[in-house]
Amino acid sequence: MEELILSGDHKAIVDYSKLGRSARLAVPTAEHYLPLLYVLGAQDKADSVGFSANKVTLGSMSMRSVRLG
Repeated sequence: MEELILSGDHKAIVDYSKLGRSARLAVPTAEHYLPLLYVLGAQDKADSVGFSANKVTLGSMSMRSVRLG
């Protein structure tokens, strides 16, 4: 996902279920995923992109956040 965000490939991010089984397992329900789409929809081409809370805990839980601007 980080690579797609950094490359600006928003179509692939919207169609995440086509990215394979791991992507579908990572987003079993959309309520925690949809805010990412709103943020990326507000992204300007000149915005820098940063990430925080990159750590994965308990083997599968991530609180990664995206920062624009």
